[in-house]
Amino acid sequence: MYYCSIKELLLILTYFKRNLKLLNSMLIPLQNNTNLFLRIILSLSFLGHGLVSLNLSPSYTLHYNLVQSINFTNISTEKIVEFQGWFDIIISLLLIIRFKLKSVLYIVLLYLSFVCVSAITLYWSITDSIFGIAECLRRLPWIFLSLYLLFEIKGVRKYHFIRMALSFAFLAHGLASLGFLGLNQGHIDLAIKIVPADSARFFVSLSGITDTIIGMMLLQSIFTRYVAIIGMLWIAFIVYISYLNAIPDAIFRLGFLLIATYVIFDPRTYSPKLINYEK
Repeated sequence: MYYCSIKELLLILTYFKRNLKLLNSMLIPLQNNTNLFLRIILSLSFLGHGLVSLNLSPSYTLHYNLVQSINFTNISTEKIVEFQGWFDIIISLLLIIRFKLKSVLYIVLLYLSFVCVSAITLYWSITDSIFGIAECLRRLPWIFLSLYLLFEIKGVRKYHFIRMALSFAFLAHGLASLGFLGLNQGHIDLAIKIVPADSARFFVSLSGITDTIIGMMLLQSIFTRYVAIIGMLWIAFIVYISYLNAIPDAIFRLGFLLIATYVIFDPRTYSPKLINYEK
């Protein structure tokens, strides 16, 4: 069974290689509309998160705990999370219609930084450790996409930010799945839907290893297109599992799938490398 799965993966990669030129020509409009494509990705992310915060997904507990960890006001955590949900949905709409985009992007960066602090605080309260690096890495994909859009407004196109956004998505998931520098209970809960409960933790650990390797290869831009293809197939599977769990989760993770798709078909994202040994 394991041999067959590897064989099938190689067949899929061969198919992509043979049809890459045709697909590239078909996706020229995608490359010419990077701004719109990235705004759609960010919009999906905020929409999915907003719907979760409106208690339309089991992941609501995580959002509640994030807010609870920093809620020093007299306002109930439920009300704050609900407000956060509507705020996310409004941001999602503003990104699509491009209303005062520069101001919205600055708000997004500030907001994501605040969420990052909240995530580290929650990690600290649960583990008694302040090194919740993976919890911050989870927000970097959206931060890098926002930075790309901000630079583009200034006439500078940093396409490698898109590749780095995808790499940090895998690194965050990988490090957390390995059980350190981040929380992995959500990963285990998702894994239980496809493997027996007593095997879920082992399955998540294995995925943590592969995700970390994929993230590091993308960060350094090593075999970027082929690694992104593997990443896209894996994310597509995760989106499907997320759909079985809750539609808002699938909407949110669909953004990662679209990032991977863009990286596959736009070589402009492949350079510069993180470390250039030729210099």
